[in-house]
Amino acid sequence: MHKIALPPEIVARVARRRGAVDMFPVLEPRRCALLAIDMQNLFLEPGAPLEIPFARALVPGLNRMAQALRRTGGSVVWVRNAFDARTLASWSVFFGAINTPDLSRRVLEGLAPGSHGQALWRDLETAPGDMIAEKDRYSAFHSPVSTLDRDLRARGVDTVLIAGTLTNVCCETTARDAMQLDYKVVMLADGCATRTDDEHNASLGAILNNFGDVATIDQTITRLGPDAVRAVST
Repeated sequence: MHKIALPPEIVARVARRRGAVDMFPVLEPRRCALLAIDMQNLFLEPGAPLEIPFARALVPGLNRMAQALRRTGGSVVWVRNAFDARTLASWSVFFGAINTPDLSRRVLEGLAPGSHGQALWRDLETAPGDMIAEKDRYSAFHSPVSTLDRDLRARGVDTVLIAGTLTNVCCETTARDAMQLDYKVVMLADGCATRTDDEHNASLGAILNNFGDVATIDQTITRLGPDAVRAVST
């Protein structure tokens, strides 16, 4: 698990600007959705091309967060990358410049729809009422194949709880887009993972500074109210 250390100067600046550090100290469960991003074999399996070892430690906390939301009427969304030939053609800079040809090949193969790498990690506790949202960009919202915004609004969701991997890539990009689509954003500080503590904390600071709240899973469950707390205590 990452050692969380929000930059004190950002916390102080946010408190001055907002009048308080937290914008959303009370959350309405039925208007909330957990977006658990890219918790897939290609990111969690030991030895996988995009392995993020810290991500495996997220699983118990995400299962608790999901359970609290399900039992209080909220939504749980498992967001998965899915890359195919259309993605290769429409995102040529990513595959042709950001990555080496060998890594691009392994990413395309590993995140092909229906592949082992594209599947959710085995220890995640999913439920029949959960949503599956697929994307072919960093952001779960800014993706040609994504219907996430439409699907969340159809459920009356106005608040997203951002979790998963990588903190500073897909999680942060999704959080930024969510705020600009007028969602309330809470970044789960101990529900996201990336390669290093420094990258993780820099990303949390960026979200707190301009895009939303940063809170732990336990703090967020408390914000959802006593029913959510009881849901994970029994």
